[in-house]
Amino acid sequence: MQNIPLFDAHCDTASKALAKSQGLRRNALHTDLTRGGAYAPYAQVFAVFADGGLPDVTGRCEAILSFLEAELAKNADIVALCGSAEEIQNAAAAKKIAALISVEGAEQLGCSTARLAEVYRRGVRIVNPCWNHNNALCGAAIVWRQDSAGAWGIGSPGGGLTAQGREFIRAAQGLGVAVDVSHMSEAAFWDACEIAQKPLLASHSNSKALCGHPRNLTDAQFCAIAEMGGAVGINLVADFLEESGAADPGAVLRHIGHFLSLSGEKTVCLGGDLDGTNQLPRGFGGVESYAALYELLLEEDYGEGLVRDIFYNNLLSYFERAL
Repeated sequence: MQNIPLFDAHCDTASKALAKSQGLRRNALHTDLTRGGAYAPYAQVFAVFADGGLPDVTGRCEAILSFLEAELAKNADIVALCGSAEEIQNAAAAKKIAALISVEGAEQLGCSTARLAEVYRRGVRIVNPCWNHNNALCGAAIVWRQDSAGAWGIGSPGGGLTAQGREFIRAAQGLGVAVDVSHMSEAAFWDACEIAQKPLLASHSNSKALCGHPRNLTDAQFCAIAEMGGAVGINLVADFLEESGAADPGAVLRHIGHFLSLSGEKTVCLGGDLDGTNQLPRGFGGVESYAALYELLLEEDYGEGLVRDIFYNNLLSYFERAL
């Protein structure tokens, strides 16, 4: 895999590794630094994720962020925490993995711009205004609800940005924190497009034209992101690829191909949501399986330059514009 680059926009490995008392260098999860480091260069966005519907979300966010900081420091011989496109390129030149940090759900920060500024100083460079719950900033694309019998289900999508949400997005972009719209309601998405001063990211969302999952993007949403110079990461969760919940590598190719048909050659990237699911496409075991996807794209007669853009260059170029 030394000739294959990889830049993945979203994984939940840090949260899962902490929960399972495993490390980042080698583990039994979908992603670790050893397997990822077989790509050259390799860059990975590690999400800090704690479910905002559960107690003490801010405390759990702090625990995950501290764990991630400690793991990156412990493995500084092979990985570098990066806060800019230049630092990502410097890590690659030094033959190190480039690690970026996102916060998946601003409720983990109390929806506070002051707290956002604090975690920015610790290296956070991407934020999702919400996860699968409405919060003080905006409505979510999926809203988990519990009925009177205690059973969980999906409710209706939430509303648009609140005044606080508009302030938060402006503050994030002013700091140099990329705004990730992957969990936002469609109404909140369009509100964000209206006020964005820098391009937006959808780190792990697929095509709603091919699979009607509430978190996937309509063609209009994808085109809006593309037109502003944003990026959209292909999600490997089977439910986002096929409505049946059973997907094969061909489904991944179809979502990539559909976005490319919308003039997305400089927009499509990868955001597998590894370690955020147990439902990957058939034959996809973890980060090491991206190599097979690279070869499949070449077999589909996509030029190697385009495949390398999808695998690495498009996301790097996005961060040049967004951070």
